[in-house]
Amino acid sequence: MRFPERAAAFLLAASLAGPAWANAPERARGEMAAALRERLPGTPEAQYPLGAAAFDPELRRALEENASAGAAAIEAGKALWTRKFKNGRTLGGCFPNGGRRVAATYPHFDPRIKRVVTLEMAVNQCLKSHNEALFDHSDPKTMGAVIAYLRSLSNGQKVAVRVPAAAEERFEQGRRMYQTRLGQRNFACASCHVQGAGKRYGETPLSPVIGQATHWPVIRKGSPVTLQDRIRECLELMGAAPFPTGSEELNNLEYYLTYLSNGLPLGANAWRP
Repeated sequence: MRFPERAAAFLLAASLAGPAWANAPERARGEMAAALRERLPGTPEAQYPLGAAAFDPELRRALEENASAGAAAIEAGKALWTRKFKNGRTLGGCFPNGGRRVAATYPHFDPRIKRVVTLEMAVNQCLKSHNEALFDHSDPKTMGAVIAYLRSLSNGQKVAVRVPAAAEERFEQGRRMYQTRLGQRNFACASCHVQGAGKRYGETPLSPVIGQATHWPVIRKGSPVTLQDRIRECLELMGAAPFPTGSEELNNLEYYLTYLSNGLPLGANAWRP
C-alpha cells in the first residue's frame, strides 16, 4: 500500500474521532519529554537542538567549525527579501518588524481558512497578494534562501507555537502521522526519533524528536534544506511515497513537531554533512 492511501485512512479516522484529545498538545509534549528523559538520561533537553551532534563529539566539533556555512544562503535570501516588487513593496513589508522575531511563532493556525500556515506559505501569500511569482517550496535558491534569511532574524528566540482549541484536530493529525508505521520498511518517525533517539543508524546518531524543529533550514553542501524537504527524504528512506511540500499532511506534521520544541531557542542554518 502506498503511503498517501494509508495516511488518508488514519487522517479520516482522526476527523471522525471527535475532540477526544482535549489538551492534547501539552499532554503530547509531556509524554515525549518523559520518554526521552528515560532513553537519554545523560542528555539534558537543552542539548536536543544539536540533533545527532548531541551524541557525537566529532560531529559537534564539525558543526561548530562550520557555523558560518549558511552565510551565502542568508545573503541570497536577504537580497530576495529586500528586492522591490513591481509595485515598490517588498517581502519584508508583509511581516511585522520586517520579519524580525517572527519565525519562532510559525507554523500557526489561521482560523479564517482553518488551516495550518507555515512560514513558506506566509511568504507565498505575500507574493500572491502583490501579484508576484510564487516560490517553489523546494527550491533552495528562492524559498530556501528566503527562509534561511527570515529564520536567521529570529535566531536565539525561543519557539512559541500556539495550538488553540480550533487547531487541536490538525495537531492530532500531525501526531498520528509521526506515530504511525508506514512504507515498505514499516517504520514510524517515532521509531527512530523517540524509541531510537541517541542510537546510531549507520554512521550517524538519531536525533530526538524534541528539538528537531529548531535548526531549519539546515545547510548541506552550501544549500538550505527545509524541514519538510528533510521529512520527505525520511519518508523515502522508510519506503513510503512522500507527500509534496506544502501539503496539509506535512504542514500538520510540522505543526506537531514545532510545538514539541516550544521553549527551545531557534538556531537556523545549522551545518549538516
